[in-house]
Order: sequence, then structure tokens, then C-alpha cells
Amino acid sequence: MTQQRTLFLVIIGALLLGIGYIAYTQYAAGLYYLAGQYDRMMNPYGVDEDAPEPDARDRALHESLFVADLHIDTLKWERDLLERSYFGHADVPRLQEGNIALQVFTIVTRSPLNLPWQTCVSGDSLDTNTALFFMQGRPVIGLRERAFYQIERFHEAAERSRETDGPELRLIATADDLRQLVADRAVGREVIGGIIGIEGGHWIGGDDVTGADVRADMEDLFEAGVRLFAPTHRFDNNLSGSNEGCERYGLTDHGFTALSTAQELGMAVDLAHISSAGLADATSYLRQPVTVSHTGIAEGCEAPCRPDRNLSDDDIRRIIDTDGVIGIGFWPQAIGPSVWRVADAMRHITGIAEEMGVSEPTRHVAIGSDYDGSVTPMIEVTHLNVLTALLRRGEEPFAEHHVRRIMGANTCRLFGTVLPGGSAETAEAICGPLAAPRPLEWTPETDGETPIQENNSEEDTET
Repeated sequence: MTQQRTLFLVIIGALLLGIGYIAYTQYAAGLYYLAGQYDRMMNPYGVDEDAPEPDARDRALHESLFVADLHIDTLKWERDLLERSYFGHADVPRLQEGNIALQVFTIVTRSPLNLPWQTCVSGDSLDTNTALFFMQGRPVIGLRERAFYQIERFHEAAERSRETDGPELRLIATADDLRQLVADRAVGREVIGGIIGIEGGHWIGGDDVTGADVRADMEDLFEAGVRLFAPTHRFDNNLSGSNEGCERYGLTDHGFTALSTAQELGMAVDLAHISSAGLADATSYLRQPVTVSHTGIAEGCEAPCRPDRNLSDDDIRRIIDTDGVIGIGFWPQAIGPSVWRVADAMRHITGIAEEMGVSEPTRHVAIGSDYDGSVTPMIEVTHLNVLTALLRRGEEPFAEHHVRRIMGANTCRLFGTVLPGGSAETAEAICGPLAAPRPLEWTPETDGETPIQENNSEEDTET
């Protein structure tokens, strides 16, 4: 009788475990499904009916460019980087189709809600990333753990890309890596360079932390392959105030330590989202060029553009003084209601550079799409030639060599300067030719069209 009871209990236990496992897997599958639906909802594309339609010349120029984008958040979402997705904004196949050669993959660990009754973004607000990571089955406890999980996802995809069909996704960690990428792209190899960035070092620094601890955290990021570091995101933290934060203070002591360590190691410093006070502190202190990877400008900011999120003219001057680069985004909160405002923002920056006596005023302008950043960009990654078209049109079109700088050569120069083994001279050797006009392989699609003709006269600079 005892054996029968034992067998009965074992069977009941197995049934309960089986039912529990089925319930759990269905629950987990349901959460994963919700995460995908949230991805679809947060990362749509916008439409501007006034956007230009690229012609044969636009497409020919675009295909000849070295295109570099300073900011996407694709690692935040549970999609395979190597597989084309039919929602969201970006993956390797779509980056390849858009002719992107160098892409910064930025890591987000915390995104507090901007509650309607608040006038600032508080780090104490409910965090959407906690809910998203829970639904995706990712690390929920620990911001450092969230960051390193995403770093590992990039490395895994890069390794797998070398063993599968399709473009190679290659980590760019040194100036020599960048040199090889440019050389390989020049001979037609299907490779996309990837730079890992951090958007907000929220777990770094604090009351019970020493400067040595901050330095060690930065060294850990560097050893993991991170080559771009933004101290803040949308809220104030232990390193600096944010331009949407509630106090918006400047760099803290730990902030100075983090950025100086980044510079010493060979990481580019990204001042996106930082407060104006923090930006002034950083640009006065650092010796290398810095970037603001994805932004708009405050001047002429027309709703739904948000001035606090964007750069003031004084901010722009400080970035230019470092010989830095400003990445203009494509979403309405950065540029306003018209996609043509992308070019307007770029012209505004070049106008300030001209006033400052910069000999190459487009030297400081780049692109920072913010694809997969819970925004609604008005240019699809597979149709980036729309951006090339609008830069060449309008009342004050950019000349070809300016387009080449904006679309990638300036970003190449930034990393060629600051990455390990880099310098201003190295960057010029690697990236200088990318900005130079060159003959285009062009076939007219309609009678009467002519190839792009480069004009190198002084009158050809934008104002």
C-alpha cells in the first residue's frame, strides 16, 4: 500500500510539474508576444508627404557614400540583428540596403516615464525598460547587468555573421579596425562596422563609490568593446545633470573621472542628453573631439520639436570648439514637423561654424538617426537616399563634397581621432578621401539627365 501511495504521489507531482511548466511557458510566450507588440507600437515610421523622391543622380551619389550613423537603439529590442524584421527600424539586412558602412549601436538600460503632471524627467519615475526586459526574459535587476547583456548580444551577432550568409557585422574597436573597414568597403566587401555605445552610465558613481571604482567601471566597459560613452540619458544621475532632468546640474566629480577615463582609454565622449552646464564642463575639460550623437537644434524649434532636448547655439559653439561632431536626427521631437528641417538644422550649424571662422563649416555635422529609440523617424533606413536627395535640394543645396562629409566622413574622422591608435593625422589619412569628390558610376534612366558635377569654388559652400 505504501508503494502504491508513493507511486500515486509521484504521478500527481509529475502532473502538477507538467501543468506548471505548460502554464509557465504559455505565460512566458505571452509576455514575449507583448514585448513584440510594444516594439511595434514604439518604433513606427513617420511619413512626410513633402519628402523628396530620389532621382537617378541622388541614388548614384548615395551608393558611392561611406554612410555612418551615430545612434541606434536596436540592441534594446529582442530582434535578431542578422535577420530582416518587418517591424521596428533597423537590422543588418536593412542597414546594408540603406548603404550604411559604420553604425553605432547604443545601449539603453533605463527609461523613466515622463509623467503628464511633471515638468521634468525624474529618475524615480516608473521605468519602461524594467517592464520591457521582464517581458523579454532579460536581466531585470541591475543596470550594469542590463548593459552587459546587450553588449554580449552584439558580440554574439558579430561572431555569427562571419559564419552565415549576408553581410558581416564587425566590431570596430581601434583606428586600425576603422582603416580596414574603409579599405574593405572600398573594394566592395559586404561588411558593416559596428561601434558599441552606452547611453547613460547610470550605475556608475554615487555616494558610496570612490574615483577608483568609477575608473574600474569605465575600464570594464572598454574591455567589453564599448567605444562611445554618454554619461547621461533623459534624467539626472551620479555623473551629470540631463537636459530633461529636474536639476540639470553640471558634471559631478565622478562625471569628470568617468569622462577623463573614457578619453584616456580611447572612447569617444557623447554629450547627447547632457545638461547645458554638463556640456560646458565637459567641453572645457576634455582635450579630444566630442560628439552629440543624436539631436536637433533649439533655434526655430517648432512643435512637436522639444527645445530642452536640443542644442542651443552656445552648446553648438562649444562642440565646434572641440572639433567635434553633431548628429542630427530624423524624428519630429528633434527637428519639428517637416523632414526638410533635417537639412535646415545642418545649415544652422554650418552657419555658426562660418561665423566662428571655421574653414570647413560642414566638418561638424553628421547624422544620428535614433532608429529603434521609441521615436518616429521620417526617413526609413532602407531609403536613406531620401536624406541624400534633400541635402542636394532646396534653396541652399549642399555640394557633393559636403554631402560626403555629413553622411559619414565626419563621423569616421571622429573615431579615427579618438579610438586606440588614432590621431588627427590618422583620421585624415583614413577618412579624408571619403570626403573628396570622385567620379560616379552613373547610368541615366531618362533622357536629358546628366551626372552630378562637383563645384569646388568658394561660392559652393553652404551658408
